Amino acid sequence: MSFLDGIFGRQTAQPSPAPAAAPAQPTPVNANGSAGPATKQAAPANPGAEPATMYGNQPAAPAGGPENPLDSFVDFFKPKQVDPAAPKAPTMADPFLGPLDPAAFKQQVAQTNFAASIAPETVQKALQGDPQAFMEAINTAAREAFAASAQLTHGLVEHGARTAAERVSGTIDSRVRDFQIRTQNVSNEALAHPAVAPMVSAMKRQIAQSNPQLSPEQVQQQAEAYFTQVADVLTAPKQAAAAASAAPQAPNFAGYLNS
Repeated sequence: MSFLDGIFGRQTAQPSPAPAAAPAQPTPVNANGSAGPATKQAAPANPGAEPATMYGNQPAAPAGGPENPLDSFVDFFKPKQVDPAAPKAPTMADPFLGPLDPAAFKQQVAQTNFAASIAPETVQKALQGDPQAFMEAINTAAREAFAASAQLTHGLVEHGARTAAERVSGTIDSRVRDFQIRTQNVSNEALAHPAVAPMVSAMKRQIAQSNPQLSPEQVQQQAEAYFTQVADVLTAPKQAAAAASAAPQAPNFAGYLNS
C-alpha cells in the first residue's frame, strides 16, 4: 500500500480479467450546455472549497443592501398632508354662536309684525279716541316684542351651551388618551431616567399624533421599540468589530509554499 493509498483509503486488489467493453453511449447534454441529466445538477466534489462558505468568508449581501431596522419608523416624522377642502374642526377658542350680520338681523326684525296679536276692535276704538283701547294696543305690542326677545335669547343661550358641550365632549376622548399615554410604565428602566424620559415622552406624542388608531399600550410599545432599534444600530459597528477581533484568524497557507 502506497502513502497516498493510505490517505485516501484506496485498497489494492488482485487484477481480474477485464470485461468486454460496452459500446460508448453519447453523454446527454443539457440545455445550458452542461453534461448530465437536465433534472439533476452535479454536486461539487468539495463543498468546503466554495469561496462563499470558506473559513472567514460570509455570503454576499443582496444587491439592494441590508434592510435598516429604523426604516419602519420613518413615517412617524413625516408631516401629514393637510386637505385644504376638509372642514376645520371648531375648538373652544372659536365663537360658539358664530358671527352676526347686523344688516341681516335688522332686515329680519323689520319683517316681524309685533302688532299682529292686537284685536281689530281695540285698534278701531283707539282710532276713535278711546284712551283705554290705545293703551291696550300699546301694551299688547310691547308684550309681543318682549316675548319674542325672550324666545330669541333662550335660543341663543341654548345654542351656545350645546355647541360648547359638543366641543368639550369631542376633546374628552383625546385628553383621556393623552393621559393614558403619558402614564404608561416603561419596561426598560433606562428609559425612565430623567435624561431620557423627556425624549421618550416626545416620541410617544409623535407616534400618537401620526397613528391616532393606536391604543396607549401600542404607542408605548412602538416608542420603546424605536429606542431599542436606535441603540442596536448605534452599537452594531462596535459589536461587529469586537466579534471580529475575538474570532480566530484564518490559517495562512502561504507559509507552507515557502518551506
